[in-house]
Amino acid sequence: MLQLLTILFFANALTLLVSAFHDCIEASNAARRRRRAKILGVDEIRSKENGSGSSCSGGLCVGMKNGPHEGGNSSYPVAWNGVSGTFVQSKMTVPELPKHVDGITYYIWTDVFFGDASLGRMNQFVPQLILGSALDSSSGPPDYEPDWHTHHSWVFGAHYFFETFDNNNPNTTQAHAAYGDLYPTYAGEILFTTFSITAGGDGMDTKSPKWTLTMGVVGDSSRISKLVVERPYMGMGVDWDEPTSSWAEPEFDNMCINSCWELYGADDRSHLPSSGSTYELMIRQPEPNLYEFVSWEEDEGNGTCPSCKVMETHDQQFQNVTIEIDVVATMDQPATMDQRNQ
Repeated sequence: MLQLLTILFFANALTLLVSAFHDCIEASNAARRRRRAKILGVDEIRSKENGSGSSCSGGLCVGMKNGPHEGGNSSYPVAWNGVSGTFVQSKMTVPELPKHVDGITYYIWTDVFFGDASLGRMNQFVPQLILGSALDSSSGPPDYEPDWHTHHSWVFGAHYFFETFDNNNPNTTQAHAAYGDLYPTYAGEILFTTFSITAGGDGMDTKSPKWTLTMGVVGDSSRISKLVVERPYMGMGVDWDEPTSSWAEPEFDNMCINSCWELYGADDRSHLPSSGSTYELMIRQPEPNLYEFVSWEEDEGNGTCPSCKVMETHDQQFQNVTIEIDVVATMDQPATMDQRNQ
């Protein structure tokens, strides 16, 4: 049995490498804007898209070169072998709070996302640091309805966001969320995020995989948010006309990865974080040389506000990506007297 699993493991990885199309391609720009509107949970917010004219709105994202944010097909195989698969870990420094938190929504994160299946869309594991008016909780089973609250200081939690088509209106989708516990965190602390695939999915103790998402404060075991996702879409797809019930299905063979400052309402200096942040990502193949690592680069943002520097190294099994984010003080708009006096 072990020999068979090993053969399947390498065969699966090879098939994914030569595939011309990867399933974790993110939706169109229009669909992504709909997602953003849903996760904001507010009707209006100061942002570049609403005509503020600032170049700082929206933040930035760093990801795999030629990845989905750039319209490409770069991804990594999950490479599940019945025991383990590709493992992702991220550490980031919590930035200083902005001077003002009115009208903002912050989601700061490293995510892993997959392809769509049947009635499911936006299949995104996104443990995140949040601030302002933000999606931060869930009704839980069976509907996993998202909920929003306002936070004037940093909080974080493990989060799985997805959408499903509405059975009563096939042209619309409904947002869903599964959330771990929320915890406070403070500027200067280091948060870790991990994405781990192990056996025991499909609601059974079998070799079918399940994903575990964790986010916590380095050095403090009392603040760890955990979310176990045994099935895609939290099991909602089991009864669909085209069922989806297992992470072993081919739609989930590939994963895409990004790290983002997703900032809304941060259109002047006082609404931006008061300091930058450093991300340290580690991506581990379960066996050496299963697939080639690709380079990383800024794939969303204007490169100046905030700005970032990306450094990448790898060997045959591990990839390490360092992202240093700076908050740029000079804005496109002239500073007000109040800003000049800060």
